[in-house]
Amino acid sequence: MQDVTTAGSFIWDRVASPATSSGGSATDDLGPFATLLTDEDRERKAEGSTPGTFNVIVNPESFQNLTEYSPIDVDSKRIETPLRRGSIAASLASSFGRDSMIEAVALPDDPNIVILPKFEDLSRRSTKELKSPISPAASARPGIKLEEEEPQISLRDPEATTLRHFRDVVWKQLVPPEHGSDSSIVLLDEAAAQFPPLIRAMMAVGSLAMSQSDGSEPVDSLQYYSQTLPELHNSLRSEEDLASDGAFLTHFLLLIYEVATADVEHANIWLHHISTLLKITLLRRRILGGERFPFIVWWVCNLDVDALLTGPGLGDFVGHMLNNDLIPPPSFHLYPLGADGSSVVYPEERDCLPVVLQLSYEVTRQAIRLGLLARELRLDESFDAFDMQRRSMAIQVRQSRVSEIREGLQQLWASPSVQELGRTRLSVRPQRLFLHAWTLYRACVIYSHTSMWPGQWLDMSPDCETEINAASQHILQVSRAIIENDSNSSQFLVFPLFMVGLASTIGREKMLVIDLIKQMEQGCIVGGNTKATREALEAIYELQNQQFMHNGHSLDIDWFQVMIDKGRTVVNFGL
Repeated sequence: MQDVTTAGSFIWDRVASPATSSGGSATDDLGPFATLLTDEDRERKAEGSTPGTFNVIVNPESFQNLTEYSPIDVDSKRIETPLRRGSIAASLASSFGRDSMIEAVALPDDPNIVILPKFEDLSRRSTKELKSPISPAASARPGIKLEEEEPQISLRDPEATTLRHFRDVVWKQLVPPEHGSDSSIVLLDEAAAQFPPLIRAMMAVGSLAMSQSDGSEPVDSLQYYSQTLPELHNSLRSEEDLASDGAFLTHFLLLIYEVATADVEHANIWLHHISTLLKITLLRRRILGGERFPFIVWWVCNLDVDALLTGPGLGDFVGHMLNNDLIPPPSFHLYPLGADGSSVVYPEERDCLPVVLQLSYEVTRQAIRLGLLARELRLDESFDAFDMQRRSMAIQVRQSRVSEIREGLQQLWASPSVQELGRTRLSVRPQRLFLHAWTLYRACVIYSHTSMWPGQWLDMSPDCETEINAASQHILQVSRAIIENDSNSSQFLVFPLFMVGLASTIGREKMLVIDLIKQMEQGCIVGGNTKATREALEAIYELQNQQFMHNGHSLDIDWFQVMIDKGRTVVNFGL
């Protein structure tokens, strides 16, 4: 923490005496720590004691009654927020009328360590008056009067550097600028002028990216993250506040932060944010009548399907969006947006970009269906109890359901318009989107043959192996060309390469996949998911080799379980 002084504190300053201390009184007129009802009293108690004497603990139950994390009704079903571990992420909401007098529960063996049964209201804590770091473009826009913004945020030099890194580097990877335009950052600037917690979230992600680039510990990023929470908590007092642009964008960046820092111990924390984003997205549709940032909703859909395909994700976000036809249509997937709210199509893109966007949309929808089906089949406990005859019949049913999705994918690429795209020289943006859809399609083909349930490989036919090999060769060919040209804009290749590495039986291909993913690690400016993907693949390779030496094959390996056993968690490919 900055601007902290120990002068005059009789605890920290040996020269100071209890009588002259500015840090507190030597006289303790308070009761036992566990009986104190407010945070102010606990702080007063702690000020006159050696640091570390008193401790306040929060856990999942401390946050379970917060309004923002309450269940939401979706098609008469209840979506419960999975509070599986204590997390500062869980303190993100207004409590709307909570009683600030909260009795803590002391641990039996130490009355100086207490557990809060309910998170306290932080409204008493005043936020510093700071000035929002709004860009010149934002300050010139109508309706933005920076001198009237309250509260304002004043940035010291290190904070200004962090925010600049977020704006100039991180955001451009999340929402790539087109034709030299940085206008998408103006959206954040405008929202941050009205919603200060968003600035803290921007700095948390920016600081995380800076620590990633220099190899340092992300201490500052965690501090910014934790500072975001009480500010966000105090800013949400109604459904309208929760549906605001600021709340939506803040939660989006907090989701990015949690995904980027996900590991085995804390792998499910990001689920809190994606569950809340679903609630906010539905709330914005009801209150605002639509979505101002459809390209961000589309981005979240892509992130959630990644997590769904590899196991950590539940698919609640994409499942609800798909089943209720709420996925933003293709014409709204890219920024900048035109006056009608749809993505701008530049003159050189008019003949191809709409077709590419539609193709990407349809391939992603099929990938969501594939991931949801895989989750259903993996959770079917009755399958393992079947005898040989019933198992054979069940496999036929499963293969039929998978084939339906795979055939849907194949039909997309058989259409004349898509075939024509493959023969057309595309400009940069349509080309990138086309190759993304092209490699995702082939990755889904491999996935559909190998990863829908444990032991699926054992039931493969020779035709399946032919399809897998063809898809693998296509992915490798394209990936090598793209990565050699520009490894910084090729993160969408991580999942397809991961599937190639899993399915290949050729040693040099497996090593090529590892080398290509290593090259892409250099382009990851925030988070370690690409590195985690490579490490997970290496762990799977090791077990595949061991199984091959003992059994002559490695087809019975469940790579989902290997990742769990080896402590490798991948939430998003490429972040």
